[in-house]
Amino acid sequence: MKNMKRRTFLQSTALLGALSGVKVARAGGSSPSNQPIIIDLFMNGGMDGLNVVPPFSGVDRGFYETLRENLQVPLSGTNQVIDLGEAFGFHPAATGFRDMYLDGDMAVIQGTGLPQEHVSRSHFDATKLVELGTPDNLSTNDGWLTRHLDSTPSITGSEVIPVLVSGSSNPISLQAYYNALTVDQISGYHPNSGQFEVKHSEAISSMYAGNSALDLSVAGAMDTLAVISALDLDGYVPAGGVVYPENNTFSRQLSLIAQLVREDLNVNVATASLGGWDTHDNQGDGGGGTFFNKVAEMSNAITAMWSDLKAAGLGQQVTIVVHSEFGRRAKQNGTSGGSGTDHGSGNVMFVIGGRVNGGQMYGHFLGLAPEQLFGGQDISPEVDTRQVYATIVKEVLGNPNLDQVFPGYTNHTSMGFVSPDLIFKGGFD
Repeated sequence: MKNMKRRTFLQSTALLGALSGVKVARAGGSSPSNQPIIIDLFMNGGMDGLNVVPPFSGVDRGFYETLRENLQVPLSGTNQVIDLGEAFGFHPAATGFRDMYLDGDMAVIQGTGLPQEHVSRSHFDATKLVELGTPDNLSTNDGWLTRHLDSTPSITGSEVIPVLVSGSSNPISLQAYYNALTVDQISGYHPNSGQFEVKHSEAISSMYAGNSALDLSVAGAMDTLAVISALDLDGYVPAGGVVYPENNTFSRQLSLIAQLVREDLNVNVATASLGGWDTHDNQGDGGGGTFFNKVAEMSNAITAMWSDLKAAGLGQQVTIVVHSEFGRRAKQNGTSGGSGTDHGSGNVMFVIGGRVNGGQMYGHFLGLAPEQLFGGQDISPEVDTRQVYATIVKEVLGNPNLDQVFPGYTNHTSMGFVSPDLIFKGGFD
């Protein structure tokens, strides 16, 4: 079992190194194994993709302004839509997203969501269905990332940190994966140093040496302590002069991911989440308010992490996915100031990376006419989220076992946003 191999490896190397004061070697800003890395970022609470990527022109712009009399992102004046020269633009707070898109590093996937027959507007159920990767089954034992890790040929079991969770607990996509390094800030880890450190570590390891979920979880925690102790992570300097937003928990989480990805630790999967997207009221009229701040928080932090990793020479290895459990209703609540949006269905996803054919919109936005709205209320989910992930799993991560990663998902068709050729991704100039 791959998880157990990693535990044995850590106990025999990193843990001993940590307890003896030996530091793990740095990778010098690049990963010598050149393994592909997926960074999965969950926007928890139902991000309103229709205002992150609002219609800019055409018939849908007219429907949008009617449906969102107060909440619409305006075409002119304060907080106007960022014009991309296309039918859709970006929210004015998403300047970093604009830059990544125009640089060809970001693809926007329109109309994503659960299959229509399995749509749920419950936060809990929709999150589970999306992250388990089994939209017809809430009782699946493991998450889709766990199944990818267990089936991919690129994982050997000797990786120091195959999985990094920047947060307080594993996401559902990693359900039943027990050996992720789970940490939200380096300063929060303080092994009991001094003469009792080795004895305490040995005692805890011997107490939880079995194969139960509790044993594996405790062993994973000990591995985390060992790895953090073995690394010299003080005074991190992002590559390329990148500056991460200050006083921002999400930014610190992404900085930590970049920091550990740049170490020689064989990270294959990293995750983080940003909450606060459940905007039933006071979302922010005219493109401003609470939603403006939330979009800025997301865009600025993700842009900093991508710029850091790209400047460090890791752009071709990294693929970042930004998603939520569902979108919001097309029509605002109420007809006066302070409105918001209720739970919806279809949404946007963002895919960022050196292997991404960016600067384009993929998927299918059915439209905002009354007859085009799902259930007469929501953006129609036309693209199964599994199709987006399966394209990445197969074409970027090199795992052909889609039937194991997404059981029940058949007849996969590539979405076309992955470049088969690294050198000529952007074509000839």
